[in-house]
Formats: sequence, structure tokens, C-alpha cells
Amino acid sequence: MMRQALNTARMASNDPAIHLKIVKQAAKLVPGLSLNQTPARLSQPVYDLAAEITCNKDPYRLAKRESNRIAMRLAPELKKSIEKSSDPLYSALHVAVAGNIIDLGIGHKFDIERDVLSIMKQKFAVDSTRIFRKELKRGKTLLYIGDNAGEIVFDKLLIEQILPMGVEVIFAVKSAPIINDAVMRDAKETGMTKLVKVITTGSNDIGVNWPNTSTEFKKAFATADAILCKGHGNFETCHDRHENLYFLLKVKCDMVAEEIGVKLGDIVFTKGN
Repeated sequence: MMRQALNTARMASNDPAIHLKIVKQAAKLVPGLSLNQTPARLSQPVYDLAAEITCNKDPYRLAKRESNRIAMRLAPELKKSIEKSSDPLYSALHVAVAGNIIDLGIGHKFDIERDVLSIMKQKFAVDSTRIFRKELKRGKTLLYIGDNAGEIVFDKLLIEQILPMGVEVIFAVKSAPIINDAVMRDAKETGMTKLVKVITTGSNDIGVNWPNTSTEFKKAFATADAILCKGHGNFETCHDRHENLYFLLKVKCDMVAEEIGVKLGDIVFTKGN
């Protein structure tokens, strides 16, 4: 929490006095927190606090635009690689999970171009591709819950492989800024809105905060034949549900690694309960 507070403070302001104020206020929150909740819910107050103190509701905006720009520059070559593959869907899943390195909230360093190519050579520690492929039948509906800006470009490459199978895809983004999560502006900027229907979750919560979700999102979630959730926040807030869920992510913390039964740094495409 303290690391996230400082990361966000530095993104929102260049003033060290503001940084200190945000960290001190975040420290005051800690004693009153319940540990009986997801990491996503624990982190949320820190970002709300930073936005309030700096009067900056979207401190990651420039970083998100840069992530989109770099990802869109890489997309044509990645698309060629997918199309040349002996298994384009499998390759597209690898491209999409490689995009999950773009996570500014936890403060880890990454190089989009270098790390995407590296992850594409990595095998899934858990691989539900075979089961997922069977789900993708004509007339089926897939709700794809996105994660970060930049990453949305790689999601788009995966969706382009799914649509020809006759599957209707609905893509979900956040309703308002939170960290570097994709919002409707990113969906328009990257061309996602021209490819499929894009809806919002109803809030700017990390992952999916069920009480705050919109009627449209609830309906899409309830009626989808399958749901693909990208990233940590969506895993943390959805993994205990019993709908037909799939989770696609790079494992970035020990707790999630333990929950899935894999190692830190692994990539996974796992079916839910």
C-alpha cells in the first residue's frame, strides 16, 4: 500500500511535500483496514486519496497514452507472427498475456518491446487453451474484461482471432480512471470500439467491485457463455465466482502464485471454478 501510495504521488505531482502528505495520510489508513478482503479492495483507498490530495483524477494519463502508442507500433509485427503461427489462437493468447506486463500500480520496471517478445517464448504454467477453444462455437457470447491501457492493443489481437469463429465478443473497460486501467478513451484510441461492442464496468474500482457494477455490466456477465478476465485485479475479485470464467495473467505476486499453484513470474491461462 505504501509503495502504491508513493508511486501514485509521484505520477500525480512533482512536489516532494505532496508526496510526503500522501504517504502520511496513507499510513493513517492502515490500522483501520481489514485484511479479510482482496488486495484490490485494500489498494483502492490509496488511489482515491492521491487523487483527492492532488486534485488529479487521472495521474497516469500520459503514461497510458504512451503505452497505447508503443503497443500500437508493435501490433502489426505481432499480428503477422500470430497469422504465421501453426496455432494462431494459442499464439494470440500468448500475445495477450504478454501485454499484462504493463502494470504501473505495483511499480515494477518493464520494457514493453523487450518483455513482450520474451514472454511470448514462455510456456503457460497452467494452460486451458484446449477447453477454451471448445467454448468458442458459433453463436456463443464471450465477455472479455480488460485490464490496462497498452495491454488493450494485445487484447484486440486476440479478439481478432476469436471473432471469425462466429463468437460475439463484448469488451469491458473501467468507467473512470484508476491507475493505468483502460477506460473508454483507450478503447476508442486503440480501435477496440470499431472491432466489438465496448461497455464499462460501472465504476473505477480495481478489478470488479460487484456492488458498484452497472446494470449493463451485470447483464453482460450473467448472460455470457464464457468470461475472460485479464490481469491481477480481475483475478483477485472474480476467482471465487462460479460462472464460466477464464483468467489470463502474468503472476506478479506471491499470494496470487500460491492461490493458483504456480511460481512468481509464470504466465497462466486457467479456467475458474
